[in-house]
Amino acid sequence: MAEQDDFIQEDESIEQDEMMKQNEIIDDPEILFHKGNEAGMLHNFAEAFEYFYRAAKKGYAPAQCSLGFCYEKGNGIPVDLNLAVEYYQKASDQGYAPAQCNLGWCYESGNGVEADISTAVSYYTKAADQDYPPAQGNLGYCYGNGNGVSKDLDNAYSWYRKAAILGNVFAQFNLGDCYEFGKGVTRDMSKAIIWYRKSAEHGYAPAQNHLGQCYETGNGVEKNILTAYKWYNYAAALDYAIAKRNIDNLRKQKLI
Repeated sequence: MAEQDDFIQEDESIEQDEMMKQNEIIDDPEILFHKGNEAGMLHNFAEAFEYFYRAAKKGYAPAQCSLGFCYEKGNGIPVDLNLAVEYYQKASDQGYAPAQCNLGWCYESGNGVEADISTAVSYYTKAADQDYPPAQGNLGYCYGNGNGVSKDLDNAYSWYRKAAILGNVFAQFNLGDCYEFGKGVTRDMSKAIIWYRKSAEHGYAPAQNHLGQCYETGNGVEKNILTAYKWYNYAAALDYAIAKRNIDNLRKQKLI
């Protein structure tokens, strides 16, 4: 009978160990974060928020950033820009580039903090130096327009190019603009078209519209009204107002 009790106690001990391991897995912040992403992809935002919240409370920077985004956009929780900034800051302090970029945008736009473009540039730079494309694109824009820094078209071109090569559609469009108008680089309309097309093919409405304008006027490409109309339509489908007006103008001229 004693031996049987020993077996029972051993089985119970094994079950307890397994339960403890399961609980550790359930509470692993990286796993919680991935579960949050899965829920978010299915538009189960309330569930995603709960996973991000649990992981963020354990100090996991990617979850803190995602939690900040939930608060900023109202995904699964009412909008709270102050809390958005708080969680972006927590993740940023750990050197997490997406949070640094988002925090930079908060400072640029005045979301949850007093607008401060110089501070925005500082956070964009931190993220851009880690090769984070959205921050590189934003930093390029700041240099190109003198926002928070002295206007420097060479620097703008350099940052746009870095981000464009990494696939950032905003930067690809603006790199095309650099080549079209000779901003920080020798004017080259053929290269401008290449970058406009890359951005347009990845669904960036301003690039789709501008490529349509190039085809309508024959700027850098052979003039082709039907191709212009095609690109305007792509942009209009994304509710881009300028493209809708361009389509109306083609109709008024009875070109389509």
